[in-house]
Formats: sequence, structure tokens, C-alpha cells
Amino acid sequence: MFNLNNISKIKGYSALKEADAKMFQAFLKNFISSWGMEARETIEPTGIKYLKENGRLYLRFDYKIYNKKEWLHVKSSMSWY
Repeated sequence: MFNLNNISKIKGYSALKEADAKMFQAFLKNFISSWGMEARETIEPTGIKYLKENGRLYLRFDYKIYNKKEWLHVKSSMSWY
């Protein structure tokens, strides 16, 4: 399972603004907690970066779950899609 203490090792994390880094930390904790234990064991964050879409700035979170690549728009610590 991904250890939240290793968040600074996620590709792109060091490029985040301080407020976005704090929000991402809270998001990642909530995101991982939203899954059952079996799925949590397979979650592997692979990157975080800014993404501009339709004139708005988002965080794009890339990860693997069950060895399948996925990504999400992160709007806040409690809102993602």
C-alpha cells in the first residue's frame, strides 16, 4: 500500500504551489480511504501536474490501481472526477 509519508516522491509533487500541495495531501488521504482494503493495496500514485482545460486550472492525478493506469481531475480535497 502507498505510504502517505512518501508523497514527496510522487513525480511532479515538488512543482506544486504550497496551497495546492496541502490540498493534494488531504485529497490523497481521502482518495485512498475511499477504497476498500483490497483496492488500497494496489494503488500506486505515478504523478501530479497542473492541467488547463476550458480556461480552468486543475490538478491531474495519475495513478495505477490493479495495475491499470487511471487519472483524475482533482478540484479539492473532497472533489475529484
